[in-house]
Amino acid sequence: MRRRQSLGLVAVLACGLLAAGAAGKVSEAEARNRLIKIIEQLEKTRFCQSGRCRYTDVRFQVSTTDRADRPFKGLIRAGIVRPSQTLDKARYQLEFIGGRWQLMGGTESTDVNEALYTGDKYEFTSAYGRTPVRGKLTDPTNDLETGYKRLYLKILDKGRER
Repeated sequence: MRRRQSLGLVAVLACGLLAAGAAGKVSEAEARNRLIKIIEQLEKTRFCQSGRCRYTDVRFQVSTTDRADRPFKGLIRAGIVRPSQTLDKARYQLEFIGGRWQLMGGTESTDVNEALYTGDKYEFTSAYGRTPVRGKLTDPTNDLETGYKRLYLKILDKGRER
């Protein structure tokens, strides 16, 4: 009798776990819509020291992967309008991990520097200097006002979808 109750309990728990797993799956359409909401916030944000930089012509794509733990990856490309004679460019990579978008890295290219980001780390290479500048976005002394930093800390929660 006791064995039969244990088997019944195991069966109920297994069914519950399977149902929870199925309910936890996110469709590509839902993942895409959630990325669009992030992009809508990105389009409204202003950055740079002057606060006059903004994104323009934002484009994105969502694609499936063959990894169950990271079923989708996203790519955001945008122009950056800032007080200069050139149109700068941004490119950000995201992955869908644990049911949320996560910013993995990206680049921002301007007429005077190239920025490479990986998670919360950055490296700037400037046309005016020979030594790359490296650091962490989460460092309390960091006063950078880049688009990636705004995305990482303000739109997302340390790179993870809120």
